[in-house]
Amino acid sequence: MTLQEAIAADNVNELYSLIEGDENLLDHGFKGPFPNTPLHYAAGQGKTKVATEIAILKPSFARKLNQGGHSPMHLALQNKHYHTTRALMTLDPKLIRVQGQGGITPLHFVAGEKGDDEQEKVELLELLAEFLSACKSSIEDLTSQCETAIHVAITKGNTEAFKVLFGWLKRVYLTEILDWKDQDGNNVLHIAASREQQLEIIKLLIGHTNIHAKNLQDKTALQIFRENPNCDQEVEGKLCHQEHRARRFAPTLSLSQYFSMELTVFERYAGYFGTRNEDVRKIVLIVATLIVTATYQATFTPPGGYWQDSSSINPANSTVVTTNSSSIAIGKPHQAGNLILSGWGLLCFTILNSLVFSASIGTVWATTVTLYPDTYMAYLSLCLLSLAYFFFVTIEIPKSQKLIVIILGVFYECSLATILLLPAYVWIKHNRVVHRVDVTRRCVGSLLGSKDWK
Repeated sequence: MTLQEAIAADNVNELYSLIEGDENLLDHGFKGPFPNTPLHYAAGQGKTKVATEIAILKPSFARKLNQGGHSPMHLALQNKHYHTTRALMTLDPKLIRVQGQGGITPLHFVAGEKGDDEQEKVELLELLAEFLSACKSSIEDLTSQCETAIHVAITKGNTEAFKVLFGWLKRVYLTEILDWKDQDGNNVLHIAASREQQLEIIKLLIGHTNIHAKNLQDKTALQIFRENPNCDQEVEGKLCHQEHRARRFAPTLSLSQYFSMELTVFERYAGYFGTRNEDVRKIVLIVATLIVTATYQATFTPPGGYWQDSSSINPANSTVVTTNSSSIAIGKPHQAGNLILSGWGLLCFTILNSLVFSASIGTVWATTVTLYPDTYMAYLSLCLLSLAYFFFVTIEIPKSQKLIVIILGVFYECSLATILLLPAYVWIKHNRVVHRVDVTRRCVGSLLGSKDWK
């Protein structure tokens, strides 16, 4: 039996028998730049068992393109061998990113295929969803026409595939990809507006894409839509309304103009506080968190502790005044649960402890604000922790020392506003400037803060 016959029979045992007879069997004639390897043949024939074995023995075969510009996974998809496709994807999810003829990846291919019947249509949609889940970074791959998988789905009129892609983008917070442009400067809304029977897609895209973006013909999606003689009045009204709402943040800066501007306050802030070394950032956060914990705990265990009983004895009228181990008079009037420490001692302790707590909170926020809004929940937690700290500090101080409470209240509230609210305000102003820049923003990998986010 020859290798071709073993593949045709999907016989793994025979494959290994042939390899035992010739250990270089899989290398004969398959070392050229564009070889049609045994894996290509097995995947194209849908021989899943042999295909997976060859892919394990020769992983490099799975990424090679034949003379037609197709990888084994491309051939499996073209011949509708979806089980084989899944097997190859399971072995190596990054095969979904292999670009073939025209820069088309398996994700592009599936996004453009509708299927010949309902069963195949459902299977293609499931495969598309599995591709996105297995290799998230495949969404950033572009064809030779600079098209994403969303571009391809809309161009091919594959509404169901678009819904899968659109729903996934919303779930992973990457709707910015909808504003990516192809080589003609068209984003997905431009393409949908230029085609009939795409009203459902246009309605879904409204509010998630830049309505003011222009293509290389200097036309917005609304202008393109109005050129369609059969344009829907309801959709046109929604586009007009969205354009009116977004007019305030319409792109008015080119990328070169933005780079020529002076740094925004937030950019200068990020350059000063942002730690590029992740190891250093982690150390700073750990140390600052430990200090926050220690100072927060100190509010519950202040020096001297708390009175365990109540007393109305006035030391001035009593000849018996004793002291405890901390040299604090225990004969003075007090209420159970009040702080024993009082006067300037209490004022100094509270202010110093609050200063350290505020500085630590500020350190945590300063090292995470550069990642805002991804660190929004951390920001909210810091605000709530700070309010809780202020509440516990003030509630423990005796009512007779209201001056201390007032001083602490003004001091701490000003510190809290400066440390937490000012950076957030600066980020909002910076974000408004960034959204005025008309760029493609092809930076998926950095959006999730991961070097390799499958």
